[in-house]
Amino acid sequence: MWRRHLRAPARLPLRLWLRGSLRRQLLLLLVPALIAITAIDSWFTYDTLRDAANTAYDRSLYGSVRTIDNAIGMAGESVQLSLPDAAMEMFETASQTHVFYRVSIERAGVVETITGYDDLPLPRGTLVNNETRFYDATYREEPVRIAAMARPVYRPDAHLRVIVQVAETAEPRTALIARVWRSALARDTVLIVLSALILVGGITYVLRPLARVRDDVRARSPDDLTPLAFDHVPVEVRPLVDAVNTHVARSEAMAQAQAQFIADAAHQLRTPLAILKTQAEFAQRQLSLHGDPQAAREAVGAIEAQLGQAARLTNQLLALARVRRDGAVPVEAVDVIDAVAIAEQVALDYLPLARGKQQDFGWERPAGLSLPVRADGALLREALANLVHNAIQYSPRGSRITLSARLAGDEALLIVEDDGPGIPVEEREKVFARFYRRVGHTEPGSGLGLAISREMAARFGGGVTLTDATQGRGVRAVLALKLA
Repeated sequence: MWRRHLRAPARLPLRLWLRGSLRRQLLLLLVPALIAITAIDSWFTYDTLRDAANTAYDRSLYGSVRTIDNAIGMAGESVQLSLPDAAMEMFETASQTHVFYRVSIERAGVVETITGYDDLPLPRGTLVNNETRFYDATYREEPVRIAAMARPVYRPDAHLRVIVQVAETAEPRTALIARVWRSALARDTVLIVLSALILVGGITYVLRPLARVRDDVRARSPDDLTPLAFDHVPVEVRPLVDAVNTHVARSEAMAQAQAQFIADAAHQLRTPLAILKTQAEFAQRQLSLHGDPQAAREAVGAIEAQLGQAARLTNQLLALARVRRDGAVPVEAVDVIDAVAIAEQVALDYLPLARGKQQDFGWERPAGLSLPVRADGALLREALANLVHNAIQYSPRGSRITLSARLAGDEALLIVEDDGPGIPVEEREKVFARFYRRVGHTEPGSGLGLAISREMAARFGGGVTLTDATQGRGVRAVLALKLA
């Protein structure tokens, strides 16, 4: 294991170097493949050259064997050899031409040399009559190629065979094979180099559209989020450019949403801050000029109420920003929580606010009910709290508000129902828009509560809907989530 850790850093720069260039990766894959193909081709070429050279030189040996065979005659019991003078001169100068011969006679399996080199090796096995055999051997510490043929002597009561052998050193044919093979290898090497150059040039030419895309991206200003043009990009690369354009479009939408959010937040916070400043100046003026503590206390109370509204608005803006920043998450990545426990905690938290407005606020659930859902506990609590807060804020004193939990099929339902003024059917979708305020409402608010609740529920695969209350008046808000 220790050695493995030592070798890993050494390989890492090579991997980084290869991953940094498509050209280098292709060359590393293709050039060794070309070299391997060339090696295989060279091996086949050498084998073909050897067969061709052996065929050519063996034909010459065969002609020499036939020449000697034609010059053999019988005189009584003896064998006579009458070679032409030119043929004899060729064999007599064997030290220069490296050509050897032997004429033997075989009687009852015993071979006797008649003329030539009596130590020239015979082939293994038995020669077939009138068939020439070619074989390799070592003679006088040199590799030689030998042609041998046996011919029976046709005479009555004769069991004789004449064996003719002609040998030639393998050096000439080996030199020829090596010379031609080196020429072919040099040619193949040149072809490999040319192929590599053509490969580099072809890759460079094919990647030129990507270079133009790169230059286009580099030349852009940071706020330029227009899609990339891929008119001249290869078809194989277009999915990548299309994915980049999709990402750019998402970034542009996110940037616009952030800019809009900042503008909306600044607009919404400007009013309560201005009111706070006015009320603080009024309280200071009442204390310093008129010495009226009652008016100052009323101003401080208004400041406190306004600070509470500003704090809630800020919390809602931060919650909305968090939801939009995180976006949708896989359901499997969220912990399982009990929606009933979350609803019960919200009911306890908002009970004092409802009592402050003299409202009848109740919490209902079937005995032993448990609603396991996959959601973030803090976000689910914020979503449900917005629904409860809206019901308390927009319902008059003495109203009846009920928070309940129900099981409907495979869904967990958290229901907030009031008997307040209600929301007209044509406005029930509009109120989910950010900063939407219904005409005629004087209650303070930011118009973010329902928008945040719906976006938080959607983040975990749920939703929020508004319907008529069961008493015939008011609103019934239902937050639905899939059971885990």
